[in-house]
Parts: sequence; structure tokens; C-alpha cells
Amino acid sequence: MDADSHKTEQKILLRSACLTAALALLGVLLGLVSRAQSLVFDGMFDAIDTGMSLVAWHASRLIGRGADCRFQFGYWHLEPILTLVSSTVRLFVCAYGLLGGVSSLMNGGRVIHYDIAITSAAISSCLSVVAFIYIQRNKRGLDSSLLDSDARGWQFGALMSGGLCASFLLAQALEGTSAAWMMPYIDPVVLILLTGGMLPYPISAIYRAGRSILQVAPRDLDQQVRAIAGDLVTRHGLIDHQCYVARIGRARFIEIGFITPTKHSGFTIAELDEIRSQVATELGGLRTADWLTVYFTAVRRRSLADPD
Repeated sequence: MDADSHKTEQKILLRSACLTAALALLGVLLGLVSRAQSLVFDGMFDAIDTGMSLVAWHASRLIGRGADCRFQFGYWHLEPILTLVSSTVRLFVCAYGLLGGVSSLMNGGRVIHYDIAITSAAISSCLSVVAFIYIQRNKRGLDSSLLDSDARGWQFGALMSGGLCASFLLAQALEGTSAAWMMPYIDPVVLILLTGGMLPYPISAIYRAGRSILQVAPRDLDQQVRAIAGDLVTRHGLIDHQCYVARIGRARFIEIGFITPTKHSGFTIAELDEIRSQVATELGGLRTADWLTVYFTAVRRRSLADPD
């Protein structure tokens, strides 16, 4: 990203945080008035998203500064850490909401004011759709995992609020019918389905962020780098290669060591630089977030990362 792209990213994240805060306040207040636990949960989830969006905005500002004397590889590591923290908090909120829904269901459910609940869920769903479309249109070409995560959050929020609205409309339609006895159970059942359906989302996000923080080598990047290095070994008459890769947030860390003949290698500095340029070209060009190290040595460094 260039400076303008980082400013665009930060502007979108800040606007997203402001809208999420408004929806959180609306959801909690109208949820309490209507006595709908599912709406209160939706508002609490939005409140968490507000905090995470503000943290993401600040992280984007730090990432935009680039490397400094304290973090000499930049601030890319903040992305997976932020994802891990936010997903863990969401996981606990989902678990708490699930237990609350089960408890309410076992205690006979609750009667809510469906007119207020329907209005709140409809407003939240419409605004979530608008925010999702806005982010999708404005994040094109930015290659921002922060905006990708924020867009997924709005998409999920739109589906969640839309599902609540449909459920409340169904419950209201039962009023005055022989199935009216089911009305007190609609809200806890919706809350259970909502939180249960959301649980896989933070769990998968925690898994991905954990792999990034632990610097587990991504298989696709590892295979790509090894294929490029192997081709260059054959093309330039080198002995072998050693590759080490990691992906942390949007940053790729790639180290390639070419094993050269001990005598009469015949390579000039310009030719070695040309091989480095070929590596960068084969990788599709280097981005700001990429760290590429290519070295030449006659000594093999034995590592468990090397193939047998």
C-alpha cells in the first residue's frame, strides 16, 4: 500500500466504527425496551465490533508508518494479533449468549414487544447491507485484511439482523392463533440458533490467526517459492537451494539460500543481483509488505525445513 491507500483504509475503518457504535446503542436500548434478549445480544456484538474497528483503525495507522527502530520489520504482526483477540472475545460472547438462550428456554421463555423488535432488526439489517456494499466498493485494490475482516463482519451482521427480523415477523403472525403458545419461546430459540450458528466463525478465525502468529509456513507459498528456487538452480547451474517462508498478516517473509560451487563459480555481483531480480519477478513482484532475502553460500545449513 502507498500512503493514499493507507489513508483510505483508515477512513473506511473509522466510518465503520462510528456506524457500528450507533447500531450497538440502538440494539441494546431497543432490545431492553422490547425485552428481546436476541436484540440485546446483537447490540453487544456490535459494541465489540466497534472496539475492534477502532483498534483496527489504530493498527492501520501504525502499519502505514512502516518500519522504525523498535519494529524493524514493520507492524504487520498486529493484524493476526488483532484478529486473535477480537475472535476470542466474540467466541466468549457467543458462548454466553448461547447459555443465556438455553436458560431462558428452560424457564418458559419470555414475551417481548414484537413491533419494537421488528423495527430495530429491520433498521440494523438495512444499515448493515449499506455498510457492506460501501466497504466492498471502496476496498478494491487495497489488499487489506483489516477491511476484508470488517466487510465480513457487516455481511454477517446483515444476515443476523435479517434473520431476527424474519423470526420476529413469524412470531407476531402466531398471535391469536392456536400456535400462540409458541410465542414466548421464539426469542430464546432464535438466540440459541443465532449464537450456535456464529460459533464456527470466531473458531476458524482464531485458528487462522494462531497459525500466522506462530509463523506456520503456508503450504501454497512454500510450494511456490521452492518451485521458483528449483527452476533457478537448474537454469544457472547452482548446486541446490534452501527456502524458508512465513506469512504474518498481509506480510510475506521469504528467505532463499542458493548453494553455489566452492570453486570457479564464475558469478559476478551483477549476475547474482540478476538472480535476485528473477526471484522477485517470479513471485509476481514485491509489495510493500514483502520481505525477501536471497543469499549465496557454499555451506549448506541443515534444517528440518529442508525436504528429505
